[in-house]
Amino acid sequence: MQKTVLCYGDSNTWGCQPLDGKNPGKLPLRYDENIRWPRLLQKKLGSGFYVVEEGLNGRTTNLDYHVPPDRNGKTALPVCLYSHAPIDLVILTLGGNDLKIYFGRTPEAIRDGMAELIDMVQSSSYGPDMQSPPKVLLAIQGPPMPVAEQIPDENGILLFRDSISRAKKLAELYQALAIKKQCGVIDLTDIPPSPIDGLHLDETGHKKVAERLASRLPEVI
Repeated sequence: MQKTVLCYGDSNTWGCQPLDGKNPGKLPLRYDENIRWPRLLQKKLGSGFYVVEEGLNGRTTNLDYHVPPDRNGKTALPVCLYSHAPIDLVILTLGGNDLKIYFGRTPEAIRDGMAELIDMVQSSSYGPDMQSPPKVLLAIQGPPMPVAEQIPDENGILLFRDSISRAKKLAELYQALAIKKQCGVIDLTDIPPSPIDGLHLDETGHKKVAERLASRLPEVI
């Protein structure tokens, strides 16, 4: 039977193009399906798998923004799980937006936010038999590049100030969390974001993520 894989993440799962500052105040551009890693993953896995894209720009683990709304990953996850059930595997790629300076989050707090998401999946009944939970694969994304720490928002606030060191610590905490929660984990920290904004994957990055996941998924499922 066809295996369903839910890719639940942020802008790098959605396929946001690196921000070059040429369109201030406008919505970011999105890579097409020939570039985005979930769609490439689908092509690599073939017809025996159904890969679902559930990426959203700005999505956090469990935090609300004042603006824009609906970016809380904990709020949206139960809806996504049920709407795409039955699900064999959930790939979680979140935590990067929690690093934004105005949230004031420590790596430990971000880890705890991810732990809540893993618990939600593992306590659900949306697995392949609609009685047990789907499996979980925690994907650890690469840290921002130095240029990202200098990017201001519309109010001049450096959104990702001091994010690199916290992201590196978070990667260590995610590894330990996966062991504790007995879920799969894949380290993507050696796949850097684009040097344009230091945050978002470029075409090469999307291709590498898809290749790495495609080689791992049959083992995890």
